[in-house]
Amino acid sequence: MVVDFYPVKNSYGDMSREWFIQILTFLGGTQSKKYLNRVEMGIQVRERLAYGYEVIDFNTIPQLGNPMSGAC
Repeated sequence: MVVDFYPVKNSYGDMSREWFIQILTFLGGTQSKKYLNRVEMGIQVRERLAYGYEVIDFNTIPQLGNPMSGAC
């Protein structure tokens, strides 16, 4: 199981300081995608670390998305 968090950018190329996308992958297949605000992402990271997950990389390449649309 892999959980990735990426910063979000809009269609104009502006990167959001508030929104991130969480992508959950299991055995190479995407299971879910979800938008999280900065606080929610921090909570998710702390919970995953408490469950024994390891941080192996920092994703800094923003992904195109619109958290206000609700769809990923």
